[in-house]
Amino acid sequence: MEIGMKIYFEKATGNVVVNTGEQVGRLVVETTEDQDFATYKALAERVRDTIGVVKLKYGQFRREFAECNGYRVNPDTEDLEFTYPGEVPAEVLIKRIKMVEGESAKTVQELEQTNKKLVETLERLDQTETQLQEAQLALTENYEELQTAKHEAADAQLALTELYELVLAGQPVAPTDPVEGGEEDNA
Repeated sequence: MEIGMKIYFEKATGNVVVNTGEQVGRLVVETTEDQDFATYKALAERVRDTIGVVKLKYGQFRREFAECNGYRVNPDTEDLEFTYPGEVPAEVLIKRIKMVEGESAKTVQELEQTNKKLVETLERLDQTETQLQEAQLALTENYEELQTAKHEAADAQLALTELYELVLAGQPVAPTDPVEGGEEDNA
């Protein structure tokens, strides 16, 4: 006769308390849950209502049991959950996912704040650029006016120099066009 194993687990956590193992032989008899609670010390020490049981057929999950390095019972579904070498348990993954989600939410919030500050900075930069262009235009106009005034001053200085040379040479000075706003001398 072949008898499958029974896995007793804590209903609250899914942690395995007793695995009865598989049994094979002509004289093997399947035990009841009452007999198991009387036989296994780990079960006898527990409150029976807090313990669940999963009954497996002979050979069921043989490969999984051979390859795994641990297992538990999902308390919600009563399905077996196996862990394998190098594999991270589901609880650890869930904690990591929650941590990453929390950090992700925090990062999104920080990015939104940074984006808002960036928009404000770009607006100020646009205003500063406009002011700079206006100042540059005003400087260009002032420079052009300064260049015109400089040429006029150079022309006036040249005229004065020529007049001074004529006066020193004793030559008569020819009348020039009347100055704007001035009066003409008819004498």
